[in-house]
Amino acid sequence: MIVIKKYLDFKHSLIAKCKKIPPGVGLAMLICILVVFSIVVFFSWNLTPVDSREQNCQVFKVAYGSSVRQVGDLLSKKHLIRSQKVYEFYVRLNPHQRMAKAGFYRIGRGMSIPAIVRELRRGIPPTVRITIPEGFSDKEIADLLAKKGLVNPVSFIQMTKEPASINEVMSNNYGISGMEGYLFPDTYNFELNAQSEKEIIQKMVLRFKEVFRKNFPQIPAAKWREIVIIASLVEKEAKKPEERPIIAGIFYNRLRLGYALQSCATVQYSLGKWKEHLYFKDLQVNSPYNTYLHQGLPPGPIANPGLASLKAAVFPAQVKYLYFVAKPDGTHVFSTTYAEHLNAQHRIARMAKTQGT
Repeated sequence: MIVIKKYLDFKHSLIAKCKKIPPGVGLAMLICILVVFSIVVFFSWNLTPVDSREQNCQVFKVAYGSSVRQVGDLLSKKHLIRSQKVYEFYVRLNPHQRMAKAGFYRIGRGMSIPAIVRELRRGIPPTVRITIPEGFSDKEIADLLAKKGLVNPVSFIQMTKEPASINEVMSNNYGISGMEGYLFPDTYNFELNAQSEKEIIQKMVLRFKEVFRKNFPQIPAAKWREIVIIASLVEKEAKKPEERPIIAGIFYNRLRLGYALQSCATVQYSLGKWKEHLYFKDLQVNSPYNTYLHQGLPPGPIANPGLASLKAAVFPAQVKYLYFVAKPDGTHVFSTTYAEHLNAQHRIARMAKTQGT
């Protein structure tokens, strides 16, 4: 009862005091409260991420000697923050976080201003986790790495073809003329602005060597080139895992008999672009990689094969097939004779026409 009485006395006292406040002063106080509240809401909202659902980050460079205003302006232009002024105000409220260290950072629209400021203050090169898909060419790998801010794509490609780099990275190159085929498809962690193109290439080639030696210790290094070339053809031709060893077996059969490999994938590689349909004129493209014009293996791999295709090249299926042709669904019809192969081509052409593909 005593507590209730004290509460009622306080309430009546407060009401009495409020009644004594002149109407003009009360209105001014209310306006001030609303203004302060609006500023707090505005400031708090502008500290939040531009898009909290966004998971991707982009490479953000802080140049040496950049001021708070310059960094804020660049963040705003890249749409990484809601307000440049709020960013500057927040940084100046936190003097210990004022200077962003020069370097490259991974900043995303899903990060709040406090999170961005902490990241820029740390000055630690961020780690980029990247997966290289099986069957990518050197150029595709270079473009993928460049998008993540890891390499200059032109320098990367030059490095994969430079004889001195090849000898240094591959040690005993056994006739290898480029590093296409030896940049192993896998998931890697790289540090932004901390690893050169050569170091990235070395890491991927080292991974290739580790995988190859672990899985195929019986294969001497002098045979690697042939295995990798066959594996690259299998990688680009086979769409179904179970067909890889069969296609590898066909390539070996054709090599043994002195037939041209006639791999459409080598024509695509020779053209420098992937076409959905190849025409007769495409098969005549003048390139040492065109296995319709040249017998034997192409000069080098046409892609960077994964472990499954390497296994198919090392352990091909023991088949009598000499031909294969792709169906609309990506699987293949395999044939022993040329007559069977022509019949398969005609059936598939009719099937494609019926399906409108």
